Amino acid sequence: MHDESQPTLEQVTAEIITKSLMRREEVCARLGIGDDILEVCLRWEIIQLPEPDSQGTILFPLEAFDRLQRGLRLHHDLGINWQGVTVALELLERIEELEQQVHHLSNHESHSTDA
Repeated sequence: MHDESQPTLEQVTAEIITKSLMRREEVCARLGIGDDILEVCLRWEIIQLPEPDSQGTILFPLEAFDRLQRGLRLHHDLGINWQGVTVALELLERIEELEQQVHHLSNHESHSTDA
């Protein structure tokens, strides 16, 4: 006999999917830009055009998407021209690398003085 007052519970398995590659159209749609703006960013080397996969599809890695997003913010929010965006992104990335090195060195130094 089935008790109607008790709902039937169903087990559901969820899987987190991280999408690390995006098609050109998806990049443009997610950033709210047209293909012409993406072409400008490619021309100014804000990001590099990835090699096509075995089916000839060009898929942009998540890192390129993030860099493009940062570049678009610099251009729109600060009014930096595309050439300046390229330089600014390179400088910001270099600063991040140096900060990581300093952090690594300071952690290494603190561990060696503790011993």
